[in-house]
Amino acid sequence: MTWPHSCIRPHEPLANHTSFRIGGPAEWFAEPSTLEELLDTLRDAARVGVPVSVVGGGTNTLAADRGIRGLTVHLGRGFRTIEDLSHPDEGVARVSCGGALLTQRLVFLATKHGWGEVETLAGLPGQLGGAVAMNAQEIGRFIQQVTLVSFDGAVHHLTREQLRFSYRYTALEPGIITDVALQFPKVSPAEAYERIRRVLQRRNTTQEVRLPSAGCAFKNPPGTGAGRLIDQAGLKGARIGDAQVSFRHANFI
Repeated sequence: MTWPHSCIRPHEPLANHTSFRIGGPAEWFAEPSTLEELLDTLRDAARVGVPVSVVGGGTNTLAADRGIRGLTVHLGRGFRTIEDLSHPDEGVARVSCGGALLTQRLVFLATKHGWGEVETLAGLPGQLGGAVAMNAQEIGRFIQQVTLVSFDGAVHHLTREQLRFSYRYTALEPGIITDVALQFPKVSPAEAYERIRRVLQRRNTTQEVRLPSAGCAFKNPPGTGAGRLIDQAGLKGARIGDAQVSFRHANFI
């Protein structure tokens, strides 16, 4: 098959796009940098019946050694934008972000502009679109609107009232998050920096951040932590091949 856009290439190793650093090749790998490229690519795939998968920051992705058939979409640099739309006299910050923006880029800019409560995202790996899809750290409380492109190439603008958030889950139709509008309370840059510094210090001393992983592997059951249960089962440090339960935090593999 031939594709009309140069953003698509064959046999891309998915190990290059996952935090586990493992995974076979994507049959076709698309990295569009504009909305037009993305829409054209998805519509072409739908027209010929090619299945579509999505890889964002790859921090919650376990790719099989055999790879992925069809088209795998990974948003390019054009979707890593961020813009502060708020007025200096407003008490809140209104921020527009691309779906491929690194969450830690958002955290860094919060220290410069004084965006409050962003410290809950400090140390969170991956991209903003993935964080929204799984409501990571309850990011849903900041979200005002999400732009979702369905796999048939239709664009949907979803307001906060149309979205439903729960523990590590956002109810969305299958598709690709291209833009997110967020709102944060304003604080002084110094206060934002100090809040984020404390969170990062705690994460670095209690969680496994040195080795390839996908962060916490399991959801916490009500009333306790999954890592605590794994530790109590005597599985801290358990290893099969090159996969090992972390000695530092048992919910990391």
